[in-house]
Parts: sequence; structure tokens; C-alpha cells
Amino acid sequence: MRDKEATRQRILQVGKRTFIEKGYEDAYLRDIAREAGVTTGAIYGHYKDKDALFVDLVRPVLEGLKGELSDIVKQYQVIDNDLLRENPMKMLPSDKVVDYVFDHLDEVSLLLQSADKTSLRNWQEDLFQEGVSEAEAYQRKWKEAGILSDDFDSGFLSIITASFFKSIIEAVSRGYDRKKTKQFVDLLSVYHTGGLQMLAAAQMRNEEI
Repeated sequence: MRDKEATRQRILQVGKRTFIEKGYEDAYLRDIAREAGVTTGAIYGHYKDKDALFVDLVRPVLEGLKGELSDIVKQYQVIDNDLLRENPMKMLPSDKVVDYVFDHLDEVSLLLQSADKTSLRNWQEDLFQEGVSEAEAYQRKWKEAGILSDDFDSGFLSIITASFFKSIIEAVSRGYDRKKTKQFVDLLSVYHTGGLQMLAAAQMRNEEI
């Protein structure tokens, strides 16, 4: 069993290097097998096809990224309300998400470059599929802090929430480094804050009429 797992890990290591160097379409299982020192049959003993190998390579990073985003939602709920009123889009641990992406940059880059040719073509949509429930969690916190007096449409809030997080992926896709990406995320926080505060003010003005 130990030897089988060691073989799988070697296949994954060589597979990642091959996908990075040649791209998904030009990466062939026979070449991966040869470089990994195993037979093509050995690869098929672990993976039914190239797509399955690619998915096994990047899925742990996707699940880890989902976990980081989920942690942000949980930590956001315990932010001091006075601080939150000063900055409604304050995301205390957003740097952790950026760090996670850059700590797994090979896998994230593979997703950006090759996922559209695999069964993970909708990975970004899947990553943010819980956007509505997350947005509703933010909205509850905003109401608790007195930033909002009424609910916004959950779909609208989902778009705001997802766009904030997707900006990290967008910065990576454009080749920005870790430091620059963090700077952009901070700027986007200010941008979203201004928009949200204007919407909240408009909401309250409408209630007064």
C-alpha cells in the first residue's frame, strides 16, 4: 500500500511539471509515465484518464481555498461593530487568502491556464457557489452594526462578495506578484466600502421620504 501511494505521488509530481511545461493538451500520459519511471498501465491503475490526473493534482488546492474563504466569513462575524462601521468591507484575514494562492501558485496557475479544457472548467463558479449564503452572512453583520437598516437583494450582495474574492484570482492571472496583489485587494476594499456606504445612505434616505 505504501509503495502504491509513493507511485501515485511520483506520478502527481511529474504530472504537475509536465502540465506546467507543455500545457494540458500537449501533456501525454505515456510521457508522464516514462519520466516517472512507471508503465502507462501503472498510471491507469490510479487514473482513468488525463483529466482525472489533473483533477487529483489541483483539487486539494481548490478545497483549501474554499476553506480559507469560509474562515474569512467566520472571522468577519466577530469583528467589532465600531470598527466595522468605519470600514464595512473590512476583511481581516484577506492576506491569508492571497498567501494561500501564492503558496500554491503552480496549481492555481494550472487552473487558470488549463482548467477550461478539463472537467474543472467551471471551477471559479464552483468556488464561489456559496456566494449567496456568504453574502447574507455579511448582510446580517452589517445590520447588526447599524450600517444597513434593510436587506439588499441577496443576488446583488453575492456579486459584490464574489467580485472581491475573484479580484485575487484576476491579479494572479495578470502576473502580479504577492505584494502587488495585496495592495490591489486593499484598494478594492476601499472601493467596495465607498460603494456600500453610498448605497446604505441612499437606502436610509428613501426610508425617510
